[in-house]
Amino acid sequence: MKPPMTNPMIEEVSELFAALGDASRLKILRSLLEAGEPLSQGALAEAAGLSQANASKHLACLTRVGLVTREPQGNSVFFKPVLPLVEDICGLVCGHVSERVRSTYKALG
Repeated sequence: MKPPMTNPMIEEVSELFAALGDASRLKILRSLLEAGEPLSQGALAEAAGLSQANASKHLACLTRVGLVTREPQGNSVFFKPVLPLVEDICGLVCGHVSERVRSTYKALG
């Protein structure tokens, strides 16, 4: 059974979609999915082509909305995507975009 779309639920969903609406955050999620293991902030910044400060800001947002979890290990913190949620959302949206692009090109002739 699907949860009801109450006003508080809509607010939470809106925050999640807002977090997904930033290219830098999507690059971080892609890096995590491709790595297949938790990554440090520094490794994520490098993989996504971001500064440490920028990566930190985006990781805080992704953690706040529940798309990424933090795992402290000694003096470091490692991040991992919440699975299968992140994989499913990214696959669904990328599939939709690919189909839309195919349809557009097909319509052009």
